[in-house]
Amino acid sequence: MADISYLDAWGMWLDGRSTLGHDLLGLPLLWWGRFGKILSFVSGATVVVDLVGLEKLSRYGERLARFMARKPSRNTFVVGLLTGGAVVLVAEPIGVPWPVEFVLGTTLGGAAGMLAFRLGSALQDPELPMATRWVSLGLFVLGFHFDLLAS
Repeated sequence: MADISYLDAWGMWLDGRSTLGHDLLGLPLLWWGRFGKILSFVSGATVVVDLVGLEKLSRYGERLARFMARKPSRNTFVVGLLTGGAVVLVAEPIGVPWPVEFVLGTTLGGAAGMLAFRLGSALQDPELPMATRWVSLGLFVLGFHFDLLAS
């Protein structure tokens, strides 16, 4: 597959030619399109926040913060272990080498354990709905952009 530049990809798209079968930054444009679809889907988080409501999210945040503060090291370890296990379960079938699985599982697991602490306080923030809307808009635009480019 030929590696093309970002501007070449848009030039091909504007000329009506398919960008599929080409690479952009070493990744096939098919995967850029899939990445865009995923970002567009994730941007729907605004709907979830609006449907659930700020009061319920705030109560959930309080419970999560209390749970993580109860036994911080054990709870962080459990959250990290579950996340790391999920990474291995996803990476194993697609043939990711075990050292990469280990690094990804450890890194993402540790990050998830630490983020659980922050998530509890973030869910209690009254500015959460507005921030979620802006982040969702950005993810939607970025996702739509890559999906369109790969079409």
